[in-house]
Amino acid sequence: MPASRVTFVQTCDLVARDAPWPFADQHAAEIDVHWARRAAENPAYFNGRIYMLASHAIRNGALTGQLIPVDFKAFLYWRETGQRDTSVCDVFGSAIIRSHDGAILLGRQRAGNLNAGLVYLPGGFIDARDVDGAGEVDIRASVLREVEEETGLAARTLAVSEGFLVTTVGQQVSVAVEFVADGEAKHVLAAMRRTLAGDAASELEEIVAVRDVDDLDGLPMPIYADALLRYLLGARPAPR
Repeated sequence: MPASRVTFVQTCDLVARDAPWPFADQHAAEIDVHWARRAAENPAYFNGRIYMLASHAIRNGALTGQLIPVDFKAFLYWRETGQRDTSVCDVFGSAIIRSHDGAILLGRQRAGNLNAGLVYLPGGFIDARDVDGAGEVDIRASVLREVEEETGLAARTLAVSEGFLVTTVGQQVSVAVEFVADGEAKHVLAAMRRTLAGDAASELEEIVAVRDVDDLDGLPMPIYADALLRYLLGARPAPR
């Protein structure tokens, strides 16, 4: 299992630039064959444009990075064939949603999605909606949009904490933003579950609440999510 690291940073400066991905060009034929098979297996997959991290650094309380646009089909091939090109990372936003009484609320992804069956922090890829005219990425706005889309929680009901928690595991970089929902866990859970029940196309099929490290036992989740949650629930509380 690759080593993981969780780092609190005050600022996140990600900039997208229009540059090629040599790995995708070199493996174009294999990518097309792989995509034809995977798209047939899962018609819900869509070959849109996302951003991957071409370079980054964490120092002096800041995350800086350069992003490049790639096709989802190229990303999927890279991900499912061993992530052989280590010059890039899978970068994405994650939402730490806390209730007033201390629970952290997670989602279980529905079948047909990339992390089907896994419990994780709501969030997603960085795409064109997150990049302004100067190429700058507003990761906090990206995460908040994903929270609203996946859980139905409105921005006005969430208090947003300062800074970011950056979790690195192998070729994955999660940039997490912490939110505190307006209500106790049972009420926030009920509201989120009503949203899921009313949306058959929702990415999530269930909401899970955890309060301590023991609650993580037996939950299937990506390595980065497990590492971040153990940091939050075991090592020390997230900085505010």
